[in-house]
Amino acid sequence: MRFLFTSVFLFLFLGADAQENKAVPTIQDALTKFGFLEGKVVDGLDTTTYYLRSYSQKPQNLVIFIQGTDPNPIFTYRAGQGVAGISRWFSDDYKSLDSSYTYAIIPKPGMDGIFDRSKLGKPQEYLDHDYLEYRVNQVDMAINDIVEKHLKHPGKIIVYGHSEGATIAAPLALKNKHITHLGFWSGNVLNNFYEFALFNRIEALKGQISDSLAHQNIMDIVGWYSSVIEDPNSTKPDAAGYTNKRWSSYEKAPIEYLLDVEIPIFAYFGTEDESTPIETAYLIPIQFMQHRKNNLTFDICIGCDHTYKMEQGGNTVNLWPEVFKKFMDWASHN
Repeated sequence: MRFLFTSVFLFLFLGADAQENKAVPTIQDALTKFGFLEGKVVDGLDTTTYYLRSYSQKPQNLVIFIQGTDPNPIFTYRAGQGVAGISRWFSDDYKSLDSSYTYAIIPKPGMDGIFDRSKLGKPQEYLDHDYLEYRVNQVDMAINDIVEKHLKHPGKIIVYGHSEGATIAAPLALKNKHITHLGFWSGNVLNNFYEFALFNRIEALKGQISDSLAHQNIMDIVGWYSSVIEDPNSTKPDAAGYTNKRWSSYEKAPIEYLLDVEIPIFAYFGTEDESTPIETAYLIPIQFMQHRKNNLTFDICIGCDHTYKMEQGGNTVNLWPEVFKKFMDWASHN
């Protein structure tokens, strides 16, 4: 039975230098290695951390990336390899931006700092705060702080989220008035539990599972949803590794947020996505037309999976960089 999103692990790992110090790397080592700085926003007893691409002169524009599902860190290291063993778990997108832009990424709750790659898990802080309202507030506070402290004459404030990050970006665009452009990449369009059910029906239609098994799986999903509703604030992880508080916070279908957004939206999906059914993606342009809204650009990647990879001539081709370039070209003309 298909329940969960496939998370995206985009990271760069550079080999160790045999001559270098093998001390445990610090977060400052990671920031220096990849050209980022750290910012913190204190709100009562809570602190939100963000990592921002370093600059020599204050830029005008900002790009914010919101990660997908799971407690993926921003920086990790391999024990015994010193600074050379530091990895970043996000793509090269920031490298393609000119000096008029900076780029930021906000760690998930409990995931700021640098982590030993052999000891990754789900911190209790993550389980307690992995829900929509908290994540939206995190990114909202980070954007406000960056605009105030790091930008000169703020121009374009571009937010793009992938998978779960897209479903965070949509309500965020309603909350934060600095945001000028929204990227909704491969996020679920309807309620999670409906889309899980849809995948089972698709598998039955393809003959991958029987019709009766698909129905039984869907009724199990309905029962699962019922258990979430009965105890919506529980922060105890379920068999799938997520909490009821997380599931219940995403009950509202993301398309409902998107329809309220007035800034330009770039919605993008892969036709071979194993985590977000392409069948529901087409509801977005239909609903925007139905509501007479013209702020949507909708596009798909034929043959691409959840992270915009495709098989071509026996090789796996990564089209994510091309998608980001297309997205930034769109943002520059809208």
